[in-house]
Amino acid sequence: MAPSELAKQTRRDAEGGSAAAQTQLGWCHLFGEEGLEQNDVQAAALIRSAAELGDAVAQGGLASFYSHGRGGVEHNNAQAAVWFSKAADQGDADSQFFVGQMYARGEVGVKKDLPLGKRYLELSAAQGCCRASAAAAALLKELRKCVACGKLDVHHMICSRCHNRRYCNASCQLQHWNSATDPHKLNCVERRE
Repeated sequence: MAPSELAKQTRRDAEGGSAAAQTQLGWCHLFGEEGLEQNDVQAAALIRSAAELGDAVAQGGLASFYSHGRGGVEHNNAQAAVWFSKAADQGDADSQFFVGQMYARGEVGVKKDLPLGKRYLELSAAQGCCRASAAAAALLKELRKCVACGKLDVHHMICSRCHNRRYCNASCQLQHWNSATDPHKLNCVERRE
């Protein structure tokens, strides 16, 4: 199948330096649309070029490539967080959710930073424009729960060793620390090492 007229024009615009055209052409290669062959590597190269030019959609796309190890891009959560942050700082709700989630949970390769994670999640949730915004609102609600009893919106204590668990009070913290099914004592020590 021959490239469509739209694909031909988009390629000319991309070659002329248009970041938006590079992004669009990258997506066409990624999904094999507009008469272009499906080619993950070509898609990643175009999207990387547009991301480096500052295109927020491309930055989020490149972050996704790093997050999933796609298109000849090696899986690397640290790089995914960098590119999601760039897109998030330009107001991309999806990227705000993904980078917020990465920081809030402390995913492999990304140091946990709950306040930064919450800030990005709040930005995404406030947009209310997409599934990512709804997911951000749900995750924010989850982050306000006591991990021992599940109470919501109470004054929370934070584990002073790992700073990764929130509790209603000292009783909940002690209960979770010595829990028979999921003792925080073991997880807390693992996080510190």
